[in-house]
Amino acid sequence: MAKAALIVAASGLLFSGAPLLAQDSVREACMPDIRKYCSAELGSFSREKVRACLIKNIKKTSPSCQEAARARRDAERAQKAGS
Repeated sequence: MAKAALIVAASGLLFSGAPLLAQDSVREACMPDIRKYCSAELGSFSREKVRACLIKNIKKTSPSCQEAARARRDAERAQKAGS
């Protein structure tokens, strides 16, 4: 139960700046990879550390995680361009 709470809390922290749909896609697609490659950072509850770790390891992640991360990046860029 504590592990599930940790994952939910950390995933909520992880992607709070991007558009909601992109956040959900990345969270769903990448959580197994985050657990695999970034478990220490996930346990720190630091959004920036988890995000940096995911970016560092993106080439090792699943194709669905990479695709979701690209979509999120593109959504963030579009949001910034529209601001």
